[in-house]
Amino acid sequence: MQQDRFLRAIAASALMVWAGSALAWGAQGHRITGLVAQRLLTPEADAGIKALMGKTDLAADSVYLDVNKLRLDKQIPGSREWHYDDRPVCDAQAKKADYCPNGNCASTQITRHYRALIDEHGVADDQKRFAIYVLVHLIGDIHQPLHGSDHDDRGGNDIKVQFKLPSGQQRTTNLHSAWDGDFVKAAFSTTDERAIAQDLVNRFSAEIPGWQHGSTAKWLAETYDSASTFAYGGLPNWQCNNDDFGTDKITLDSIYVNKAIETVPVQLAKAGARIAYILNRAFAK
Repeated sequence: MQQDRFLRAIAASALMVWAGSALAWGAQGHRITGLVAQRLLTPEADAGIKALMGKTDLAADSVYLDVNKLRLDKQIPGSREWHYDDRPVCDAQAKKADYCPNGNCASTQITRHYRALIDEHGVADDQKRFAIYVLVHLIGDIHQPLHGSDHDDRGGNDIKVQFKLPSGQQRTTNLHSAWDGDFVKAAFSTTDERAIAQDLVNRFSAEIPGWQHGSTAKWLAETYDSASTFAYGGLPNWQCNNDDFGTDKITLDSIYVNKAIETVPVQLAKAGARIAYILNRAFAK
């Protein structure tokens, strides 16, 4: 397949200098999911990743797809669309073929690269290394509510918002960026990502076993529900049948902002737990 040739080419050049801007959860959010996952790896998975990657550093692996986004887009056409499933938030019955053309969406690529990672015979190590980058990143992505839904607005990128954070800082940005970065930064009292990850593992220790089962489709259904009921559905004057929604700048009230900030740690912890779940399965003896 032509895409397989692209994958071999990009995997062989995986150590090239990173370029491009980090998007989707933002680098901080992704690194936190990687750090959570690393704390939940089995010894077998840790050893397997070290043998394949040279070391276990899921925080660094988690941002590879974003910081290489422009180069990947040239070498693997369609890879920019791997980061989300743009299921219409106002059409729960939409067919996947319509919002995942040619398999270029997160759910399809997670499955595809998991199969590559566990293939014991037909997949070279450089492709397996690339599969690690894909899985660690995309499983993180699908836990950001605006990566599992869309309202013909590029996952909220076209909705301009203004709001005040609990710190008193006023922000003007777009809805997607608010979820990617602003709400993540506001959710934690420290910038020490390792401390944040350990706190999440401790805080959600009772919930983590329950999160570590199911399928990509189930996880995306959770994300979609979160978007339809809150990330989109909780916006002021939200109406599905209003095609002009978001044309004007929207002011997010403190209720929305505070709930978003409360949601972020749960979603990051879920993502990290499920990254570990997938990797633990892949390297199980």
